[in-house]
Amino acid sequence: MHSTDNYTIGKGILYVATYTDGVVGTYEDVGNAPSIEVEPAIERLPHYSSRTGYRTKDKNPIIQTDYTLRFDLDEPGAANLTRFLMATRSGVNILGLQATDAEFAFKFVTDNPAGPNATWYFHRVTIKPAGPMALISEEWATMSFECEGLSDTVGNPTSPYITVVMSSAAGISASASVSPSASLSPSASSSS
Repeated sequence: MHSTDNYTIGKGILYVATYTDGVVGTYEDVGNAPSIEVEPAIERLPHYSSRTGYRTKDKNPIIQTDYTLRFDLDEPGAANLTRFLMATRSGVNILGLQATDAEFAFKFVTDNPAGPNATWYFHRVTIKPAGPMALISEEWATMSFECEGLSDTVGNPTSPYITVVMSSAAGISASASVSPSASLSPSASSSS
């Protein structure tokens, strides 16, 4: 249904938690995120018939699903720097490249000045830098991250990649707006 109330200017707060064997830890605010992007992707394996003078595509099944989450942060505190460097911490020391296989869950809660709001759950991801961080610059310091989405069939069997919980807003009736079920929520042990 068309509504100009659906035109959106995106704003919101990004949260991160550790992910271990289907259990999501406590979500923490990562600070100001001037950019957040998600890109779902599929891969297909086309089949072509050779029954006529030229090949014709007669089947095109999906053989792979995944997604990429990208975001920038401009608060290079110890926690964000630890994730950027794929590091562990020992007291005041950040030990770079010591947690390269760590997994996380992200939650993005929108607070849009225009458009409907929602809470996005990215159930399980690995994280890496998406580019260099300038240590000397005339601009504000920014860290760019890229997350590769993983399937979370343990904690979210009915929606193993991403769950978006829409708020009552334009295009959604109050009766259609529902909270995620236990199978859609990040984890019964998760904190908000």
